[in-house]
Amino acid sequence: MQRSPATVSLYVPDVQKAVDFYRDVLGFEHTAAWREGDTPIWSEVAREGPQGTARIWFFSGALPGRPEPVLTGLIYLFVEDVDAEAARLEGKVPFRWGPEDQAYGLRELGIEDPHGYLICFAKDLPGF
Repeated sequence: MQRSPATVSLYVPDVQKAVDFYRDVLGFEHTAAWREGDTPIWSEVAREGPQGTARIWFFSGALPGRPEPVLTGLIYLFVEDVDAEAARLEGKVPFRWGPEDQAYGLRELGIEDPHGYLICFAKDLPGF
């Protein structure tokens, strides 16, 4: 299995639903899975970007003391063209914000995945 410098590992109640969304809507490749019978209990998706490969793991077992998916931040995916991502995703997933330029030097598009995680497609603005 390939490794990335950083990999996000997210609890999701439905691993297959997460894989389907990230593969079919966001353009990731389903690269690995671990199943119990026919049920996936862990899966990996990956997507190439301008700064390397983004990898996300999904697992079905809740963490002790955290029965629901929880992430208090954003998952940033750096892309070549935020507006092209917005055009590709229009009508497939509601936009939480953007595409818009931010004062801190990024052009961003924010969406929410089926399990409530916030995904931000971003690109550096010229001059930052």
